[in-house]
Amino acid sequence: MSAHSRKYLIIAVAIVVVLAVLCVLAAPMLVDVNRYRPQVAALLESSTGKPARIGRLHLTLFPHIAIRVDDFALENPKGFPPGDFFKTQRIDALLETGPLLHRQIVIQSLIVKGPVIHLLSNPAGRWNYENPSTPAGKNPGAPQNGGPSFSLGTISQVNIGDGQVTIANLLPSGAMGPTYFDGRGISCRFRDVNINALSAPASSSGRSSGGRIIPASNNPAPSVAHGSFRADSLRFGNIQATSVDSGIQVFPKQTYLDNLALKLAGGSVKGEAASDFSQENPLFSARTSFQKIDVAQLLTAIPEARGKMSGTMAGNLDLAGEAAHSSDPLAGLRGTGKVSIRDGRLPTLQLNKNLLVLVRVAGVGATSGDPASFSSISADLNLANQQLASQHITIVSNDLNVNASGVLNTAKSNLMKYAGTAMVPARQGGLTDLVANISGATFANGKLSFPFELNGTLDNPRFSLKTGKGVLGGLGAPARGGAQGSPAGNTIQNLMNLLQEKKSTTTPPK
Repeated sequence: MSAHSRKYLIIAVAIVVVLAVLCVLAAPMLVDVNRYRPQVAALLESSTGKPARIGRLHLTLFPHIAIRVDDFALENPKGFPPGDFFKTQRIDALLETGPLLHRQIVIQSLIVKGPVIHLLSNPAGRWNYENPSTPAGKNPGAPQNGGPSFSLGTISQVNIGDGQVTIANLLPSGAMGPTYFDGRGISCRFRDVNINALSAPASSSGRSSGGRIIPASNNPAPSVAHGSFRADSLRFGNIQATSVDSGIQVFPKQTYLDNLALKLAGGSVKGEAASDFSQENPLFSARTSFQKIDVAQLLTAIPEARGKMSGTMAGNLDLAGEAAHSSDPLAGLRGTGKVSIRDGRLPTLQLNKNLLVLVRVAGVGATSGDPASFSSISADLNLANQQLASQHITIVSNDLNVNASGVLNTAKSNLMKYAGTAMVPARQGGLTDLVANISGATFANGKLSFPFELNGTLDNPRFSLKTGKGVLGGLGAPARGGAQGSPAGNTIQNLMNLLQEKKSTTTPPK
């Protein structure tokens, strides 16, 4: 072939290639998939039981066959308040080529951008994401009017970016209950997503004997998906975490987060968590360990505890509970754990204020120091029935050591009932014996040990000494309006007055 002929052949091949590319690029314009929006929306509504909205459909043939859906939404089904269960800015669905030759639409992968999901549960335990039961003999994915069939079987990969998820219960009246879970900036990478498994029965043995959710490894239900989970922030009740990162496994109505790591109040938390939506009241559980938690920052999220303590906390905590259909859905939360708090203050409680003042007036103890500060607190925790109980509490400060136990009732205006022994360094002397005799304290190894009670509330604590003759009232926090929070008569103040009189009568004249 001459050079001249080869030249024209190359030009012809180039023209064919350009025309082929132009055909591929122009095909989406020739095939106007957007005109099928009503049919697609109707198909989705018939298969999910939820009204569907689609802003626009786009078809792409190069480099892959894909359909893009803009402004997609699924509304709440009947029996739930008006609103969207799911909406998103954009969905990109990559289709498998082979099934298209047989008039079948099979999704290979999905990319979902900016989804907003509001999960609601009614008092019967039914969720707004659930599909209605399909009548016998009817296949919601079957072709209609000779059109192609549509499959939502196993999808190899689903990526979700910048999502938001909220969870709430409906009250028995049908009104919306408070949102008890709120996740923002959620990103997930799911693999082997079996959409059909979502409608499979949840594990019939979803809970262990202790009320906890069974481990994922023991869940006999078919897997819906597995992959990774990240979130900018998660709020559960009043507690908000940031920089959340974990693995995720999804089963019908059950979700597991493993290798969980997050930031909380300046510190870090590690552990695992699970949820079970198969019962009337959703069940949640978590096992955590934590360190370097800023207690003051943590308590700012709890109005009744704000400003009550500072310090740096470490420890572990196991939580489990049901989200009830009530105005306080997390009231039944239960938990056990151990914590230690270092280098902090109890500005409103000031356990050692009364005793330090007492020994200073008597002239048998330290004469300076911050009565609200401590070097460490360690305690066991047992949360149940809105009561936080501790069997062993140890407080250490420069001027005071405390061993105590008791209960804080969060359901009854944070009522406290604690008892224990406070040990204050003291010098041996005549006044030491007097303090011990009157207050019920004992002196040994350079310390006065005072048995005490702590009652009242977090806002108005009432410290009192236990003596052989009864209880000596203490100096409580100032009551609202400026009144001193201690009873008249038989108080530590009276005891200090006696000590001052005793000192004046025993002091030799100059």
